[in-house]
Formats: sequence, structure tokens, C-alpha cells
Amino acid sequence: MKITGRHLMITSALRQHIENRFDRLVRYDVKLTHLAVILGVSKLQHHAEVVCTMQGRRIQAKASTREMYATIDQLVNRLGTQIRKHKERQTAYKEPVKRSARKTLTPPVHKENDEEKIEVVSPARVVLTLEDAKRRLGSLPGSLVVFTARSSGKLQILQRLDRDRIVLIDP
Repeated sequence: MKITGRHLMITSALRQHIENRFDRLVRYDVKLTHLAVILGVSKLQHHAEVVCTMQGRRIQAKASTREMYATIDQLVNRLGTQIRKHKERQTAYKEPVKRSARKTLTPPVHKENDEEKIEVVSPARVVLTLEDAKRRLGSLPGSLVVFTARSSGKLQILQRLDRDRIVLIDP
């Protein structure tokens, strides 16, 4: 970690405070490299900026308040927010698909009528508890999960109406 000061001397207490606050970022389980903290003072405003690299991606955060220690705290919170959002984006796009579901999918069967074509797809029957189905349900309104209930053995559909409302359809 490289700490520099513009128009300001970096005291050992200030350095210790910065290191203690940045140690809190360990809980996100990411490796931050090329960590550079720049502190500055102009009139009555204390500025802090951090530039670092995480998994090849450059992350930068800035904060400014009337007190240096509060500025450092705010800076670490902003950096933590960026790291958390990055990790959430990573996990949202890389949710693993179960291998059994991939193997049991059957190819689509085409049935033809005189006027229109209807494609019939028979997906694998997934046996889930209601809680597992809720976890698999997407966050966007209109998302569906079709599953066989583990408790009853019946086919059920879970649909998200909006952010806070989910309905269970029992056909």
C-alpha cells in the first residue's frame, strides 16, 4: 500500500488508521493490488482518493469532508461498495447450471399444423423444495420457475410479480 500526501504530512497515527480501515476489506475475499492512497488538504476540505486493481480491473474512489479521519472512513466505505457490487455482478452472471439438468434435456420435437408451426419442448423435471425454487427464481418481474414439489410430487410454477411479490401457481 502506497500512501502519499499533498500539502500534508502523513503521521504514524494517520497511516495506522488507514491500514486498519483497509484491513476491513479482507471480508470481501478479493485481492487488491497496486493500492495507492492519496490524501490532500485544500482550505478546510480534506480529500482522499484510492486507486487500486482488483482482478485486472481498475477501481477508483474519492471522498471529501471537513475531517481527515471521517474522509478516510467514507473512502473505505465507497471502495467496499464498489467491490461488493462487482462481486454481485460476477455471481449474478455466473450461476452454475446443474449437470443433471443439462444432460436430461431432450431435443425439441416439431409438430406441424397446416397453418402454423408449434415447437414442443420437454425440459427436465426438477424436484425442488419451495425454498430452493425461490432461490432459483430470477429477480426480474415475470420470471418463472417450473418445478416438481418435493413434498407433494405435484408440478408447480413460481412467478415473480414484482420485486416483493411472488406467487405459487398450482395447475
